[in-house]
Amino acid sequence: MPIACILIGAGGHAKAVAEAATASIGPIVAYVDPRPSNWLHAAQLTADTDVKTNGIPIVLGMGGVTATQLKARLALLDAYIGRGHPAPSIVHPQAHVSPAATLEAGAIVLAGAVVQPGAVIGRGAIVNTRAVVEHDSMIGEGSHVAPGAMVLGSCCVGRCVMIGASAVVLSSSMVADEALVPALTRHGGKP
Repeated sequence: MPIACILIGAGGHAKAVAEAATASIGPIVAYVDPRPSNWLHAAQLTADTDVKTNGIPIVLGMGGVTATQLKARLALLDAYIGRGHPAPSIVHPQAHVSPAATLEAGAIVLAGAVVQPGAVIGRGAIVNTRAVVEHDSMIGEGSHVAPGAMVLGSCCVGRCVMIGASAVVLSSSMVADEALVPALTRHGGKP
């Protein structure tokens, strides 16, 4: 039976998260953002303190691409959990997560992503659109595997790491906490 949830943040990244959350756990009844949303049809709360401790699940709709942003995002998740809000893992229906993988609280797996057997996605981590986390790899809490990125087998990605779009982390690699693995750059604009 679907349950209601509260979306934290209503910017661009939140659109993909909201779609996945609605499909996997239930409708969004409110969102927290100081700016009104023109795409989200739910009650607006302007500050985190407006969300009262009542056990309604929360979903982080905000992303992050720097270690500072990812640490702040993880701290916000932990604050909500500390106030009694569950933070279920979110899996888009068009993602594939092996039954032998582990998703910790607040982990988000978006459309087209693949999480293979033995993989662990840490608390509050993001496996973004079409990203792949191969067998037996660990994605640390608060980390972000960007669209199209691949983490090959038996890797250990630290806490609050940014794996850039289309980047590849080779098998059995270790990525230190708060590191940046740069995106594979392709220029698509006019000269």
